[in-house]
Amino acid sequence: MSEIEYDDDHGNSEKRNHKRPRRNTVRTTGILQNNLARALTAHLDLVNLNTEPVEVRVQVLNWGNAVTQTNPVSTLLDITQFIPANTRTAFNALIPASFHYEVRLTVAENNRNVLLTTYGRTTIGGGQVVGLTVLDSQFQTVEIETCI
Repeated sequence: MSEIEYDDDHGNSEKRNHKRPRRNTVRTTGILQNNLARALTAHLDLVNLNTEPVEVRVQVLNWGNAVTQTNPVSTLLDITQFIPANTRTAFNALIPASFHYEVRLTVAENNRNVLLTTYGRTTIGGGQVVGLTVLDSQFQTVEIETCI
């Protein structure tokens, strides 16, 4: 068996065989659908309320328009960066007409005070699309193998 990076009980990483792979906590909107007959913009507002910079990964995944889709068909946005303390940052991703999409947020550390809200817009700076707003409190938390 090949060696894989793992976390021990104290958060330290090392290579060992036959142990649990490193997993990151990811916050997700779940699958949303652009039910318009034209593309829309997914607008994301991210705020770091910590007193220190925080490393984050923000993704918008395209789940296509098929009835059954095994994996995302493309990545519409994938940014990993440090967000300065007490800072709001905005991102936008273009969502094709009638396609399904998902917004994910992974925070390396100090994730309690990093908040994300997303909503659909008809264009960048345009009006909000009813039904495509996901507030920070509505994101679901899942565990996925190594994202940051």
